[in-house]
Amino acid sequence: MASVPSPGPAMPERTPLNAADDASEPTILAARPISEWVDVQGKVVRSDARIAELMLGLVNETAAARTDERRLLEVIADFAFRAFPNATHHLLIALEDDGVLRPLLARARGAGPAPATISRTLVQRVLSDRQAMLVAHGQGAFDPTQSMVLSQMETAIAAPLLGIRQPLGVIQLDIRRPGKGRFTREDLDLLSVFASQAALALEHLRMHQQQRRAFQSTIGALVHSLTLKDPDSALHSERVQAVAVAIGHHLGLTGDALQILSVAALLHDLGKQGVRDEVLFKAGRLTEDERAEIDHHAAHTQTILDKIEYPEELRDVPRVAAYHHEKLDGTGPFGVAGEDIPLAARIISVADVFDALISPRVYKQPLAPAAVLDVLERGRDVDWDGHIIDALRSVVLSVLEETYGMDEDGQKAA
Repeated sequence: MASVPSPGPAMPERTPLNAADDASEPTILAARPISEWVDVQGKVVRSDARIAELMLGLVNETAAARTDERRLLEVIADFAFRAFPNATHHLLIALEDDGVLRPLLARARGAGPAPATISRTLVQRVLSDRQAMLVAHGQGAFDPTQSMVLSQMETAIAAPLLGIRQPLGVIQLDIRRPGKGRFTREDLDLLSVFASQAALALEHLRMHQQQRRAFQSTIGALVHSLTLKDPDSALHSERVQAVAVAIGHHLGLTGDALQILSVAALLHDLGKQGVRDEVLFKAGRLTEDERAEIDHHAAHTQTILDKIEYPEELRDVPRVAAYHHEKLDGTGPFGVAGEDIPLAARIISVADVFDALISPRVYKQPLAPAAVLDVLERGRDVDWDGHIIDALRSVVLSVLEETYGMDEDGQKAA
């Protein structure tokens, strides 16, 4: 099966809250309904220059980490402890589409991850009432012995995280150690400011992850369509992807650059669906017109891929995939030369030729790995980038073993 690229950092494991239902409700000391948040937020920010500066920092940092879940959660936690210096614990709880509550993050100040000891009653109350709440234990009718979850808390503040269409979850801060003081109504109002910005950042992350999943599904469908048309081309594309990614790793590509390379390599021959079967599957030598039709598949690839909506960081995939037959001297299908050819396209070009020559075809015998490298060397810095050929030489043994099951002589491994 094709190695369809991952849509990005994996979501934390989908598990319910690590807490039993509270036997009685926590004592609510104060609450701030969503309807009052806008007025309160303006007053909070205008009245305290430190808070205004801190919130501006939160906006900038969450924007910078908007597509990286792990980093975004770290930013929110870091700013939460800065905004609430008395807080000993910080928790983010996600509300999934099916109503399951799942801890996204649980941290203790200065101690890294902490047990997600969360009051289910409090979380559900905050979500259902759409209010920020300040709660305490051991007051009024609330008996701390009835809730093992809240038994270590002095006070807690919690607020809903509201998305455009639905609640996203809850943010909660606790003071669990004696001597750290108690949260106040002013803390509750500040939390409404903080929760609003955190919710915006998490909403953007969720939308980004949905887009990446949709994009991944599209890639899978396109690969499947190529498999139906030409199973050999589909297998070739998978191998080219593996070789290209190995070269890319060696050259230091990471993150989005490596993702673009991986996706474009997998889809580089998609345009062969626009080539007539009698030409695509011809066993004998191609005529000049037939060769021109085959060569046009790169343009077909770009036409197909241009119709897809891409995540912002992957918008270069169509151009990279289409340029896989460009030559450094400018004699390729699009006439692009030298470093005007994207690095990823130059990598795919080398990987494409390597696989084509080392793999058997109905019309030819495979070449030995050394002979393939000799062919590439003869086209060094004219057809193919010599720097990339050198990188392939550095990884060829692992590529042969992991992708082709061969030894260095091209013999199938035992």
